[in-house]
Amino acid sequence: MNAVWMLLAMLIAPTWCFVLEGSAASYAQFHKWNAALNGSLEFEFKTEQGNGLLLYTDDGGMYDFFEIKLVESKLRLRYNLGGGAQIVTVGHDLGDGRWHKVQITRNNENTTLTVDSVSATSTSRGKEFEFGRFMGNSDVYIGGMPNWYNSKLTLLALPSVIFEPRFKGLIRNLIYSNDEDLIPKRQEIKSHESKCGQFSCADRVEQHKSQRVSKIIFRTTKISFLFSDSSLTTKLSVKAFTR
Repeated sequence: MNAVWMLLAMLIAPTWCFVLEGSAASYAQFHKWNAALNGSLEFEFKTEQGNGLLLYTDDGGMYDFFEIKLVESKLRLRYNLGGGAQIVTVGHDLGDGRWHKVQITRNNENTTLTVDSVSATSTSRGKEFEFGRFMGNSDVYIGGMPNWYNSKLTLLALPSVIFEPRFKGLIRNLIYSNDEDLIPKRQEIKSHESKCGQFSCADRVEQHKSQRVSKIIFRTTKISFLFSDSSLTTKLSVKAFTR
């Protein structure tokens, strides 16, 4: 039996998420995305708002950028790889308070946006399809932009992003490659505005208006193992701590 519990402990991996309150200064900052020519990026979000900036990154203020935002409860990807801006829109009623999965997949000049298994693809013009130069690209910003960009708009390839409404809701499972090996991995927050908390997701998380997450919340998890004709099922209880 001890071996069984050791196996359970190894296989139970908490799903981390963080909440953004949508205030005038809220955002989260992550390491650069190595989009390469065939890179991918994915995350999940949950919100009751129909508009808000979900993600932005660019080439350091030259031409290339990726912007993902909610517009009237639809997901819109706007991007430029040097040949002009492209727009892809997928989904509807995405501000329904449920989790939705977003994926961006690159394949040379083709970029595909997928939301909950529904996809649309756009083809970039030009001959060069690299996303900037990895070392000179910006970090990945989630939910909004740092306010210091207000006085440094020339550092943005898409200056209008600074005026986008900020995202209010939860984000989890942000996965992409942030180095030269191109292996996608779950990302951890690099820095954030003080009212953006990170915690382990509960299946039901109420809106944390002006509250800060100060301790861990364990996600309800159910795992089943079959041993011959019997099964072992275990659950982790949910405990929430806020201040």
